Amino acid sequence: MISKRFSREEIIAQFHDGQTIMTGGFSFHGCPELLFDALVESGARHLTNIALDASAARLMHLGIFDRVIIAHAGSVPENLALMASGKIEVEFCPMGTLAERIRAGGVGLGGVLVKTGLGTVAEKGKERITFQGEEYILESALRADISLVRAATADHYGNLTYAGTARNANPVIAMAGDLTIVQADRFVPLDEIPPEHIVTPGVFVDMILDHETGGGC
Repeated sequence: MISKRFSREEIIAQFHDGQTIMTGGFSFHGCPELLFDALVESGARHLTNIALDASAARLMHLGIFDRVIIAHAGSVPENLALMASGKIEVEFCPMGTLAERIRAGGVGLGGVLVKTGLGTVAEKGKERITFQGEEYILESALRADISLVRAATADHYGNLTYAGTARNANPVIAMAGDLTIVQADRFVPLDEIPPEHIVTPGVFVDMILDHETGGGC
């Protein structure tokens, strides 16, 4: 039987300096904290983080991110000081636009046309496009070397479900990683998840942290 369960050590080995890392979670809910621990233990540095907000704040404080692309940082005032000091380069993006850029990366689009930010600082350095008589900003799609995802349940093939608002951006982030690694709260046998309940099909998932080797699934 094919299984995507991997040990903590095998997952730690996937992280390297200079990577772009997408992280699920919003307002510290639905965060893959055990995978954050693995990333820290890997020793990787000079990373770029893409996330809806600063839920990976403790990683920012450890100095492993040189750059972040986020929609919101106000939940962690200390992060604002880091950004203001210039120690971390930050690209703010409207939350709906950011989620759509990640989704676009996951489905193979080059970018999306949005009206949000027209005539504001959010438009700086971006291309404005006229389509059918309407003005839009062209926002580039986003992908990552590694996506870190938190799920409620996972099976051997990597099919995932999510719990309530812990779902947040995890499904689109799972689609947009060249390598997608999952922390699941519960591991279930094949066929236990009804097909109509699967949110993220296993085709998008590469590795699942194995609870028997320190994962906590």
